[in-house]
Amino acid sequence: MNKTESGLITGPVIGEQDETKSSDHAALTSINSPIDPNLPSISTRSEKIRKKIPKPKVMHGKLHTFDAFHSRNYRFLWLTTAIFSSGFWLQQVVVGWLAYEITGSPLLTSIALGLDALPVLVGAPFGGLISDKYDKKILLFIIYAYQAVLMLGYSAVIATGHANIWNLFTFVFLMGISWVINDPARMSLLAIIVPKRNLINAFALNSMAFSMMRLIVPAAGGFALAIFGPGLLFIVEAILMFSAALTIMLIRLDKDTSIDNSNISTEQLLLDLKSGIEYVFQQKTIIGLTCMTVIMVILIMPFVHGLMPVYAAEVFEVGPKGLGLLLSAAGLGSLIGTIILASFTQIIQPGKVLFVMLGVLGVLMAALAINNTYHVAMGLVMLLSGSMMSYFSISGATVQGILPNKLRGRVTGIYMMAWGLVPLGSLLAGSIANIAGPQLSTLFGSALIFICLIAATYLFKDVWKYRLENDSIE
Repeated sequence: MNKTESGLITGPVIGEQDETKSSDHAALTSINSPIDPNLPSISTRSEKIRKKIPKPKVMHGKLHTFDAFHSRNYRFLWLTTAIFSSGFWLQQVVVGWLAYEITGSPLLTSIALGLDALPVLVGAPFGGLISDKYDKKILLFIIYAYQAVLMLGYSAVIATGHANIWNLFTFVFLMGISWVINDPARMSLLAIIVPKRNLINAFALNSMAFSMMRLIVPAAGGFALAIFGPGLLFIVEAILMFSAALTIMLIRLDKDTSIDNSNISTEQLLLDLKSGIEYVFQQKTIIGLTCMTVIMVILIMPFVHGLMPVYAAEVFEVGPKGLGLLLSAAGLGSLIGTIILASFTQIIQPGKVLFVMLGVLGVLMAALAINNTYHVAMGLVMLLSGSMMSYFSISGATVQGILPNKLRGRVTGIYMMAWGLVPLGSLLAGSIANIAGPQLSTLFGSALIFICLIAATYLFKDVWKYRLENDSIE
């Protein structure tokens, strides 16, 4: 007789003598035939046991670049990101060039490109709290519609010949108010739609949408700006934002368990905000990630992207078309970086990756600062942007992976406060560029990056040691 791995008798051994076959067959028949007709046979029980044994997980070697797209809701959220990103990058081209054309000042241009982050510094925790209390989808619809109205209004200001640096600052600041709610609501909605195991993939794909538009729109916008002027482009931006508002409403969610609007009194709101702050102070990893994001938004973004109009005008002398191509090169780098990142199933030690990326960014900034060739600068900007976008995707996904649903919005708002420091970096970068030029300004920022990186390795050891938990991986 023969035994399987489970120890069950399945049949005669091959090669037994013929004269034993009939008796063995009879024995097997009696064994497999249940004494009680209501009981299953041994072969039936064997089959059931085999079904209960878990099958080993087999890795088929396929890429996981688009895993998050399996979710219908995520596809619409991604499309919304692509549409509103088109409007955002078109605005960056128009506002940057318009500010420099009006003032001729690197400082004021840098401030104009960073002023929309100022409301985030003060209001992000409250914006996150609002996203915890109300439907995130409805909030995003209102935000995109609000931005569209602002863009139509400023196109009228330009058309009537009343554009100046002060009303441009006002427009940018009012746009920034919407970011107070937009980012916490969008990041929290993404984390609710997508399973925890796919968060880094989802954040990377979301960044990919942002990067695709960054690749396409600035170059097209630069050419359109040279032909049609800024007024018409603001109208195009408004159309894009209205489209984003309509698209976000296509998301269908069951009851959002993260919404808690049972008590929205002022006293309760303050208590809820306090609970979010207390949670952050208990999470050293979130504190470290937030502080490292501060380094990014103060010392990298303003010293690179905030000075791009100045590089285009003073260093490379390429005009608005050249500026558009520089920004599109940044978009291509971001796109490539996010596609590579999305292809990883998991990053087990994201903290270590973030530290390494900060060092790489410092080196790339120094290379950009000492370069005088336009086409080389395009390559460096590609690498810088790809590294930056990957950094923000990993950092944001890591934070969202730690947070409980009930606190997701308000803690995300506290994390997003770091972005409110962009104007501080813009002021620093623009002031140095005014005195010493954009290249020395970027070189100074690079030196500060390495100083901060050394300090961070001692201060934020929890980030360095952080590993994804098993439930995040499965």
